[in-house]
Formats: sequence, structure tokens, C-alpha cells
Amino acid sequence: MATLLHAVAHLNELTEDKKNDYFLLPDVAGTLSLGDIIKRLERREIAIHNTNGETFVNLVFEEIALATLEGYNVVTDLFHTTVGLRGAIHSQDLGHNLSSDKVHMFVRFIQGIKVQELVKNASVHVFEQPAPTGPVIQTVFNPRTPDQPNILTCGELMVVEGLRIAVRGDKTDEIGLYFDMGEEHARITPENLFPNTPSRLQLVCPFVLRGDYTLTIKTQATSKSTQFTKEVRSYTYPFPVSMV
Repeated sequence: MATLLHAVAHLNELTEDKKNDYFLLPDVAGTLSLGDIIKRLERREIAIHNTNGETFVNLVFEEIALATLEGYNVVTDLFHTTVGLRGAIHSQDLGHNLSSDKVHMFVRFIQGIKVQELVKNASVHVFEQPAPTGPVIQTVFNPRTPDQPNILTCGELMVVEGLRIAVRGDKTDEIGLYFDMGEEHARITPENLFPNTPSRLQLVCPFVLRGDYTLTIKTQATSKSTQFTKEVRSYTYPFPVSMV
């Protein structure tokens, strides 16, 4: 059975050119603890007592995600979750179950009190090493939701920030920003990047299949805008970028 979230539609009074569009807010069903999640698993008769550690953790997090998508806020010492909605609907959509193709749903994991305490007691050991000379991607985000890094939406803007990331060069068949997921690939060429600067790139997300992508930048740029390196230098972002 598919997960069902109830949402409240509010008439959008800020769009003067449209008279029947609505924005959505999740209807919060309640708050669950980690113990409540375990009870949900037991009610579903899922064996959790004789499973290995990795399977148990995966079952718990899957149940947390399902509960959150049903409208529950899951609160633990380490994190709490909420469900979010994006996208507008119209009056003809009211009273119907809408698929995720119509309304974008997502789950937020927000650090809890225990994590905040762990951060306060953490320290950083700093050591020196030669600085990298090629491009380095530091963060990727949708400018509409900058607090949710690495989560992007096809057809919407995305921003890449880093060091020496301007995409320039004379090997025009190689340089660019690459999205890879198995057999699914997309390449963004320099003319589709604006701005295209050493510290910031902005572009429209390619229309690709939903999933987790590896992001790689390939460039010949140097500190002088008119000079290029002989070989293409590349950098692969160490975190998966999720297309939703």
C-alpha cells in the first residue's frame, strides 16, 4: 500500500495573475519517538530481534522515513524529522490523491540535542599539506533551499561553489560539469553556466532521471582568464547529488 500524506491547501493570494492556485502545508499527524518506531515495526510483524546490526539500522531508518511521509514528526536525541512539500496545485486537484510527480515531497533530518552536544565536545586537528592546484567543489545546493545541500530539482536553478571551478578551456569536447548515475549521463557546457567564475557556478539542473548522481567538473582554467592548462583537470565531488 502506498504511503499517504494529508496536506492542507491554502489559496495563494500573492499571485495576482492566477486565481485558483494553492500552496500546500503538511497536516502533522503527531510526534513519534524511537520506541514508537520499534512498535510500528513489530505491528507490521517485521522480525527485528534476530537481525544483524546493519539490517536493523536500515529497517529503523526506513520506518522513520515512512512515518515521516505519513505526516509524523519523529523525534530522537540524535535527530528529528519533518516532511516538506513543494509545488503548487490548482482547484481541480483538491480532494484527490496526488502523486509525487505532481507534488514534490521530501524528508528533512535535523540534528538533535545529542548531536549538538557532541559537536560542542569535538575538536579539529589541523595539519599542513600542499594546496591543491586543480578545481575543488565545496558545496552544491538549490538557491531556493540553501539549507538543504546536495538536493536538487530537475529544471530548477542549482549553484556550485568552490575553488578554481571556472569551466574554461580550448578542449571544448571535454570541459564541463558532468552528472553521472550508471548509464544516465549529462554534461553542462560553459555557455550554459552563468555566472561561470572561479568560486561560483550557476546553471539550470538538467532533466535527468531521479536518483543520486556523481558530480564531476573538468576544466583547463588558470588564474589568468586568457591562459589554459595543457591538460584538462578534473575534480569529483565526494558527496552524491540527489535529483528529485
